[in-house]
Amino acid sequence: MEDILKALNDIVKSIEKGIEEGTVPEGSRMYLQRLVRGIRDTIRVIDIVGRENTIQTPISPSARSAMYNLRRAFYAVVGRLSKEEGIDKDKSIAEWKNIATKLVDFLNRAGISEAPTKIVLSYMIKEEDGVRYLKFDKAEILYFELEGIKEVKFDQ
Repeated sequence: MEDILKALNDIVKSIEKGIEEGTVPEGSRMYLQRLVRGIRDTIRVIDIVGRENTIQTPISPSARSAMYNLRRAFYAVVGRLSKEEGIDKDKSIAEWKNIATKLVDFLNRAGISEAPTKIVLSYMIKEEDGVRYLKFDKAEILYFELEGIKEVKFDQ
């Protein structure tokens, strides 16, 4: 994976250098700039989904279904970590309820509750007064919009 990321970064640098030096034809410049944005987005997504200490949903049909999947994944992770690492379930669940409400509010305010969505929730294991629990750092929301419409006609 590191080789692929290095190659993608090298492509971005090469295109940017060509644009900066003016060696890229003007007619191609905007297409190459769009390509660079797409490559950067791809690199960022690879970074996000490859991190440790995350709870992730699959790409879900809507943000609401992603929240449902995230809830199920959270309970699976907290159950596993309570056995393996002595995480306090009750404190972790209280933290979950707090951020879940914030996440739902954000999704509704952003107007993406019906968009296909993947949520990546980052956490750390904190300890207070000898109690270890999951503390959530951030959520990164990948949402997908209509990119275009293709039509396939069939002979009658």
